[in-house]
Amino acid sequence: MTDYALLKAKFTRVFANVPEPLREEIIAVIDNNPFSWYAAYGEIEHNTKNSEKILLQLQKIGVL
Repeated sequence: MTDYALLKAKFTRVFANVPEPLREEIIAVIDNNPFSWYAAYGEIEHNTKNSEKILLQLQKIGVL
């Protein structure tokens, strides 16, 4: 399993445990664009150019 796949799996597990009201909160800012849990989930599920940046930032701050 690649590092990206591992981080993606960790994100999916963490996301599943985030309460619905908190999923609209900003969790990452990439290139001056804020991402909520919902937006980050969409980026990561679709493997966009921002998905790896989001995962690495979440890992850096200890969320993953």
